[in-house]
Amino acid sequence: MKRLLLLSFVVILAFSLVIGSCGEEKTTTPPTTTAPTATTPTAMVPTGTITAASPDFGQESTDPVFYESLWGWSWWDPLMRWDENGIFIPWVAESWTLEGSTWTFTIRDDITFHNGDPLTAYDVKFSVDRFGDMTLSSNPWSFYISEAYNKVETKVLDDYTFQFISDHPEPAQQIVFAWTRILPKNYFEEVGQDEFRAHPIGSGPWKFVELVSESSLTMEANTDYWIPEMIPAYQYYVELQVPEESTRLAMLNTGEIDIALGITYDRIPEMLDDGFATVSLGPPGTSSFCIQGSWLPDAGPMGDIRVRQAMSYALDRQEISDTWYAGFAEPGGQFYMYPGCFGWDDALQPDPFDPQMALDLLAEANYPDAFDDPTIHIYTTAPGQDYHLLLMDYWLDVGLDVVLEVVDAGIYNGYFFNFTRIAEGDDNVGWIFTWTYQAFFNSMYHCSNMYTSWGTHNVGEAPDVDAAYLKAAGEIDPVLSAEYFADFQKLVKTKYWNIGIVRFDTLILYNPETIGEWAGMNWVSYQDCLNGIQHP
Repeated sequence: MKRLLLLSFVVILAFSLVIGSCGEEKTTTPPTTTAPTATTPTAMVPTGTITAASPDFGQESTDPVFYESLWGWSWWDPLMRWDENGIFIPWVAESWTLEGSTWTFTIRDDITFHNGDPLTAYDVKFSVDRFGDMTLSSNPWSFYISEAYNKVETKVLDDYTFQFISDHPEPAQQIVFAWTRILPKNYFEEVGQDEFRAHPIGSGPWKFVELVSESSLTMEANTDYWIPEMIPAYQYYVELQVPEESTRLAMLNTGEIDIALGITYDRIPEMLDDGFATVSLGPPGTSSFCIQGSWLPDAGPMGDIRVRQAMSYALDRQEISDTWYAGFAEPGGQFYMYPGCFGWDDALQPDPFDPQMALDLLAEANYPDAFDDPTIHIYTTAPGQDYHLLLMDYWLDVGLDVVLEVVDAGIYNGYFFNFTRIAEGDDNVGWIFTWTYQAFFNSMYHCSNMYTSWGTHNVGEAPDVDAAYLKAAGEIDPVLSAEYFADFQKLVKTKYWNIGIVRFDTLILYNPETIGEWAGMNWVSYQDCLNGIQHP
């Protein structure tokens, strides 16, 4: 197995920079959106506690280099952000330019970390370098700012000016900078990595208080946050790990919690009838199933495209939308794609429900007799079992032999986020996992990881797909890039490596008697909007 040495770049939904042909800069236009303004804090004092319950703490990460630390999005600030339309806006960097192959960031001079230290360009350099260190990071975004990709060096020009120098100009690299969280260099180096992970600090609107493994996370409002209007209205946020859905719902009913996370959609209508409420976060979610290593000799039935096609035709997507998702979904769900997103094309529709077609395809593939082992493995963590059992019912109905492998979160993440290329003999060759997450405005980086021969999800492997991706990703003109990306999406759909199921509303269930308006950045993530939750 070999470590990846190549990842290709993307073109973002809306270019803040217009770059000429042959890498010659024609214009360098900083973002037009006004940067947040730090003003004198108001007299508002956070009060009360938000209590939420989630089914699984996953990897319990408090460090962005470990897969991802979603919790940390509440206590770290990113270099830049997106607005509700997917346009990049200033954040820690109040402006930036790209001249040739050099990014220059002007860093705000009014941000402090939770311990009172000022945030400077030295912290930015430390964070960018560390996040892009592929000897340290397993975060799928890290490769895109690594030396193995296009990083040449980073520089601090003065306390508030940082440069990232690449080996080729790439406007789309903004998307990775927007994912890069700024950590406090001095504090980290003073206490060391282990202590930092035990007691992380940042500059964000929430401060870490305590993590009790597999039990609870506590955060406290940062009353000195540099954007006063974004200081949390609540003093504390507590998240409890409660694996059983029935227990989470009971806790919501009794008032023990205010927010119930990970609730299956068929339970939501009854909760709405009982007076509870939902908030929708950002773009729709997409659910799809993904086949790993289908090109390898030991992929079994998943190596035959006809079997993969049969699995698609066997699914009654409308029934899944109406029942499992209780009407909050519709057939669709191609990985991260939805109408209106970058590269959308109306041809990206799901296969119809046609069990006879599935049976015909399996007969043509001589399934199961053509395979030494006709068993198909689908894997998940414990909270995802019921959804996978639902899908399996459709596949069993057409004669497929499918078994469910329930693994812990660490193994699960290692299977489908892996920078080491899948190889013959690996445990998960030919295995299936589902991807059920909120989509995004522009999914080029995501799709690079899903479909290309260097992708961390180990799902795609074909020269024509790689070439189509590079054509779309390498196009400077955003209109042409979107057109090429749509062509790429239509091509990968024919490969049946990733098969869309549904598009669904991304809903969070809460108690409106204890939780008021959700006035934060609801379009990025749950963690990004926690500080915007108001009192009722």
